[in-house]
Amino acid sequence: MKQWLTKGLLDSSEYTPEYAEGFILGRGLPYRMMREMHVGVWTLPDSPCPDPLFARRYGPLGQSVEDWVSVPIYSPRGEIIGVEFRRWDGEYGSQKFYLPDSSWLPVFTGLVPSALHRIWSGGDVWLVEGLFDLSLAHAVPAKDVVLACGGAKITPNQVAFLQRFMSDKAQVHIAFDMDDTGRKMAYGYVHPDTGKKVWGVSERLSRAGVRSRVVEYRGGKDPGEIWEKFGTSSLKSAFYL
Repeated sequence: MKQWLTKGLLDSSEYTPEYAEGFILGRGLPYRMMREMHVGVWTLPDSPCPDPLFARRYGPLGQSVEDWVSVPIYSPRGEIIGVEFRRWDGEYGSQKFYLPDSSWLPVFTGLVPSALHRIWSGGDVWLVEGLFDLSLAHAVPAKDVVLACGGAKITPNQVAFLQRFMSDKAQVHIAFDMDDTGRKMAYGYVHPDTGKKVWGVSERLSRAGVRSRVVEYRGGKDPGEIWEKFGTSSLKSAFYL
């Protein structure tokens, strides 16, 4: 299945229609990142997929997501471990499919070879929630990396990755959405019904020995919204960069 999905995604990224590219870039994903991630538009492959789960969800050839934007998700070794499908018009949001390897590997959108190299070289990591929050890459220093966690959360595999690959002098900047969920999951909170402590991302990273801070910014709910409305200069101003 990995081979089938990888070929399908790489083939789909060879030519991105103008309307889809306009949607992707217009929502803030930097062009260099789009190309390195091999973001494309799902094109039906020549052979059916060998995975019954994928076939049930999307059809043997992925017919139900044909012409949707396809966003490969990579492992630290640069192998495809999943995909996010999005309608280019944004009408129905997104759908995600992960290969079994994703159960023991960190799943970040935007983790490409150049990003891993910058992390190895001592760059800071900026954590955001979703695909188009990667627009923050327009504003952060060139040495830094922006990774999307797939929501206001962090998994043990993601924590272990940051703990292993980041320099002791580097820092994680937690730039989740400026809403109630984003703030709670960044800082941690006490559940109002059970009274149970829910550890925030900053606390989880601290316990793992990873330096971090929660970013408070202005001008919009999330980085993608700020970039889409106001552009890079406003994004830099919002994040004091």
